[in-house]
Amino acid sequence: MITQGIGVLVNYTIYLAPGLLLFGAWFALTPKSLPAMRILTLLAAFVLMRDAMTPLGLWALSDEVQIAFTHNTFVLAVLGGLSLLLIAVLAWVAPELSRLIVWFKGRRAHGLAVGLAVGCLIGVPLRLFQGIDPQTIHGYWVWLPGMVVLAYGANALEEVLFRGYLQGYLEQQVTPLRAALISGVAFAACHAFLALSVTQLGWPVLLFTLIEGLACALVRMRYGVLAATLAHGTAILLIAVPYIA
Repeated sequence: MITQGIGVLVNYTIYLAPGLLLFGAWFALTPKSLPAMRILTLLAAFVLMRDAMTPLGLWALSDEVQIAFTHNTFVLAVLGGLSLLLIAVLAWVAPELSRLIVWFKGRRAHGLAVGLAVGCLIGVPLRLFQGIDPQTIHGYWVWLPGMVVLAYGANALEEVLFRGYLQGYLEQQVTPLRAALISGVAFAACHAFLALSVTQLGWPVLLFTLIEGLACALVRMRYGVLAATLAHGTAILLIAVPYIA
């Protein structure tokens, strides 16, 4: 599994390299005095990284918004870990953007509990609707630990970008509620290419990501980025299943 996983990750890296080099150059050439442009560059690069997983078979979406991720738990864990590493790298290369991140607001334990509850409110109904039963899915329990790392690690990166950088920047320009609404809508809009071109699943994906984006943005407004990450990661974890090509 590890040998196969390394091959998958190398292929993914080579596939992404030309685009990421261009985005890296764009980001490096953009002055720090233009934080909005730098944030949008990072968002566009993230969309590339996420959407490129589909043609490579690392994940797949169904029209019921069920998400199937590669069965290789090593690949899942590495991708989740690299997402956390990328957060640290961004904090080093763009500290002015990382200062926009509000990790906690209010009581931490309360915020994390709310984040978990919101994630369950999004994910549990879909899980029940889709009839996901781990006992009937071959290899589910072996696959699950890697999926946990990916669900919370990769979505931590996504939340840092959308709720940390974007929403944090917008709160300096508009009211917190309007910043949250923009962040939520932007999150859904950044799934438009995935929904309408890559997968051609259309409005179900956009509706789900709009609900999820607005929920996470409102959690971030009240409790901070870590609570929003818990909400996002939990929702994805609940509707995810192993994908075997």
